[in-house]
Amino acid sequence: MKKAGLLFIILSLSISTSMFCENFPLDGHYRFTVYSGLSRIDISNGNLVYVFHDTKKENYSVPYEFIHIDGMPFIKLSEKFPKELTEFYIYKNQTNIVTDDKILILAGKSEEDKYPILLATTTGFYKRYPCTETVISEQVRNYKDCSSYLIEKNKDYPVKNLNILAADFPWVEGVPGDGIGEGFTIENSWGEIYPYLLIMNGYISYEKPYLYKQNGRVKKIKIRGLKSGKSEILDVLDTPHLQTVDISFITEPEDIRIEIEDVYKGTKYDDTCIHYMITYFEKVVPYENSIGD
Repeated sequence: MKKAGLLFIILSLSISTSMFCENFPLDGHYRFTVYSGLSRIDISNGNLVYVFHDTKKENYSVPYEFIHIDGMPFIKLSEKFPKELTEFYIYKNQTNIVTDDKILILAGKSEEDKYPILLATTTGFYKRYPCTETVISEQVRNYKDCSSYLIEKNKDYPVKNLNILAADFPWVEGVPGDGIGEGFTIENSWGEIYPYLLIMNGYISYEKPYLYKQNGRVKKIKIRGLKSGKSEILDVLDTPHLQTVDISFITEPEDIRIEIEDVYKGTKYDDTCIHYMITYFEKVVPYENSIGD
């Protein structure tokens, strides 16, 4: 990562707890990845319930608590995620599976759906995808004309990462400084009118949750319709949870250009990162408007 010119540390004697409180309960039924022996996980009243594909196996629950690690939201289980739950498909007969007692939880809720959209990540599972499967997992967008992206010795961060939900796959601009003015185009390949952009801000990592604050996040983005020329500058919340910004001023099917207008500065690096961004059909509010401390 590019080193920041200054170290930005915000100290506060008093932080309003309401700033970090959830907007809705996480209770619900969440379909689990097909790479597991689980059919789904249920969350209810402080317990997480494992529901198996094999109906002969008895479901069982474990208590949990919601915590922040380096500001990032996790469910802390009372025990490690059982290894036997991974013994399915690509995990079958593996003996070197490692699991953990915490799950990175990112959530958002639409006005129409009964349950939140939940994206869960934990050790022991296929890293290319989150553990849970949602309608978001089925969305595909094409990106082009990216102005820059960061290339490191062992990894790069291209714009196509914006369509990947897995942890540690953000788009990162690649110019010196905060990346103001850098951007890309989302193609409108299906001729649909999408009134929202669905965003997961920052660098999201399960193993290195501190990378969210250490790197920059987008604070304001400029949206411009490439056919109509209509444009607006919109605010983005400083949260890794799912959120939408309203682009309903784009009233015809067209490609849209997104550019960085302002950033939340990282405490260590001056890279600006966006984990995920697609055009979307409904409003989604984040579980927390800002990450905890």
